[in-house]
Amino acid sequence: MTTRANTLSSAAPAAAAAPGPGDFERLATALVRWTTASESVFLDAGERLRTTHGRIAGVREGIARATEIFTQPVMAEARASLVEAAASVETAWQLTAERQERIGELNAAVESARSASTSLKTVFRVLDYIVVIARAQVESMAGAEVDLVSFSRTVDDLVTSGTSVAQSIDERMGSLRAALQESRTIAARAVTTGDERALAGGFQALIDRIAEQQGAAAKSRDEAQRAFTAVWQAVAGAVMGLQAHDMARQRLEHTVQNLERIGPLRRDGWLVEGEAPLEPAHREAAVRRIARLETAQLDDLAATYGALMDKLGLDLAAIADRLDDCGDILEGLRAPGTGTEGMAALEAGASRLRAAMESGAEARRTLAASLSRSVERTAHLIEMTDQMTGLEFHLNLAGLNAAIQAAHVEGGDETIGYIARVIREQSSQAREEVDVIRVGTERAAAATQDLADRLLPAIAEAEASVDRNLTTACTGLASAEAESARALAASAEAAGGMGDEIRAVLEMMSLHEEGTAMMRALSVAIASLAAASAAGELPAGEAARLDALLCAGYTMKEERSVFAAALGGSGGETTATAAPAATAPADDDFDDILF
Repeated sequence: MTTRANTLSSAAPAAAAAPGPGDFERLATALVRWTTASESVFLDAGERLRTTHGRIAGVREGIARATEIFTQPVMAEARASLVEAAASVETAWQLTAERQERIGELNAAVESARSASTSLKTVFRVLDYIVVIARAQVESMAGAEVDLVSFSRTVDDLVTSGTSVAQSIDERMGSLRAALQESRTIAARAVTTGDERALAGGFQALIDRIAEQQGAAAKSRDEAQRAFTAVWQAVAGAVMGLQAHDMARQRLEHTVQNLERIGPLRRDGWLVEGEAPLEPAHREAAVRRIARLETAQLDDLAATYGALMDKLGLDLAAIADRLDDCGDILEGLRAPGTGTEGMAALEAGASRLRAAMESGAEARRTLAASLSRSVERTAHLIEMTDQMTGLEFHLNLAGLNAAIQAAHVEGGDETIGYIARVIREQSSQAREEVDVIRVGTERAAAATQDLADRLLPAIAEAEASVDRNLTTACTGLASAEAESARALAASAEAAGGMGDEIRAVLEMMSLHEEGTAMMRALSVAIASLAAASAAGELPAGEAARLDALLCAGYTMKEERSVFAAALGGSGGETTATAAPAATAPADDDFDDILF
């Protein structure tokens, strides 16, 4: 373009001699310089718009990611975990009820054994009294010392031993009863309450609430997505709109090329160097024809370019405002507490349930230790009942032997027989009480063992399952919310300042007004050439030769249309590789411009 400016300037002397040449050479040179200078500005504007377009795409991806996170299995997995947690709480509640029932059975067994233990002590008090009577009776019988004294001593020893064992059984039964009472007290503290069940049951409502809030947040994100998508498409359209400047550049090049022909034409009559020159009489007619065409081209270009650039300016101003609005929408999505109330309630409920379970877990550990002591005591009691069973056998045997021996002693049959019968009866009673004690103790031992081996571990596992599932649900949801928040934060960061960036581009493009004014000024200048009188008309053959040169470089239908209107004819054909500037670009062209 600079060399063309020099060529135009060289035509100035000849133009000065021609009638009404104006100063088109100076204006054309200035327009060439403007075109060269504006090229880099508009390239920079296009690059900045493409960068903004890419940033908006990043914002859209972040918003889509924030929504996508909650369309993944996060909500379904959290719901399943909370359902499992609620089921585990229900299981723990049922097991706790069974534990209470088992402790009730344990209490009944111990109370039964305790009552039998008291009765056993009474039996041996009776036997102790019988021993005193038997000793006195034996001592009063003549000749009985030899045969019945050993009986008296044996019974005395057995009763003394039995009394000691009965006392030990009673003491240990009291100790077992005390331990059981301790266990019952602890168990009462470890009961899974209705509040815990209500908390667990409320988790389903909470997850529904979270899903509802996320649904509302997703709608807001969709609105933001649509808003950014619309402005993203608008920016792409603005990038396409910058083709107006490239269109103007190409058309100005063609105009300058044709104006460059005026100098050689006036000086030497050349249309093309080396070909036959025009006759002097026809040269001004040729200049007028060129001037008429380029006046029309410049007028059309100034109007078209000005309208396109004005529209682009309005579009960019609207885009800048919409980007500001989109930024506000995006910030609204990130407002503290937006869509997180349900999650906060879930975490609070989970914390309360965990605290209740931790309190119950401590009571369970204490209960397990207490039950362990009860198991030890029941083992000792069973050993003592075995001892008592042996004593009962020997007492029965001693009573039977005494009755047999008394039958051969004078005066001893009736009394000793009575004593022997009472001993056997009390021994049998002792046996019955011992059996009751044993049965009660064994039932207590079985209940205690069931508590220690099955129920307490099962309750612990149920509550551990509650904790695991709560942790899974809360962690999964919290992680999803955090990831969603990060995605929105990244989008907000990418969206920052884009409205101002578009306004900066709009300010850069204001120089198109200067170019449009220069086009109009040049049109006015060369219009005087078109209006100048000529010695004669240009012959048709020469006119055709000139027209072919003037439209040889045309690539746009607008140029050809103006040519046809100004000079007649078709204005040439579009080259195979050229695309009309005013037609809508194909998708591939669109991608090439943006990327």
